[in-house]
Amino acid sequence: MKKTQEKIIIATIELFNKTGVSNVRLQDIAKEVGISPGNLTYHYKTKKDLLAAVLSDMTEQQEKVRNTNLGYVASIDIISILTNYLSFQIQYRFFYRDILEIMKLVPAAKTLLDQHIQEVISFSKNAIQMSVARGYMKAEPHEGHYELFAKNAWAILHSWLREREVFGEEKVSLYHAILAVLELHYFYLTEEGLIRYAELKEQLPTLVKEKIITLQ
Repeated sequence: MKKTQEKIIIATIELFNKTGVSNVRLQDIAKEVGISPGNLTYHYKTKKDLLAAVLSDMTEQQEKVRNTNLGYVASIDIISILTNYLSFQIQYRFFYRDILEIMKLVPAAKTLLDQHIQEVISFSKNAIQMSVARGYMKAEPHEGHYELFAKNAWAILHSWLREREVFGEEKVSLYHAILAVLELHYFYLTEEGLIRYAELKEQLPTLVKEKIITLQ
């Protein structure tokens, strides 16, 4: 990717996040980057072309997050996994907020969203399976229950961004989102799992702060 294209992508993401996909014009992006509209359309002829490029960038970043998080699954480092994923969501929050509008311009965005959903559910199921195997969580009460549990975890991770947009990041922070996911697991924990849960909950504010600093 050329340097100017990279600047355009970064500026587009920032404006999409700030004012919404439907409210951003190519002229606004050109002004933000400090180039002429003609220079912008030299690289991306239409808003649809630019949005497709942004989604391609998003997909590349998602792959990096996925590969990083795979290293945390074996140790069931749920804090690192969630912090990385939630930070990714914040970086591309326009996608989750404006998905219906985005799909009108780039129908393939629907497939991208489905991939995101399935990935989160898969990570959740793997973490549950390992937690059960290590004695942190109880065995599945009946077939298919933990599949629905994983989907509910995704629902929390998907909805928190809207709460954040409405109430602000102080009231709906990374800490609050991660705590909500941890609480979802509470009634499924064994005695050993409850001990681990109590330790994580006590350490959570510090752990999240350290993770955010590392990501920056």
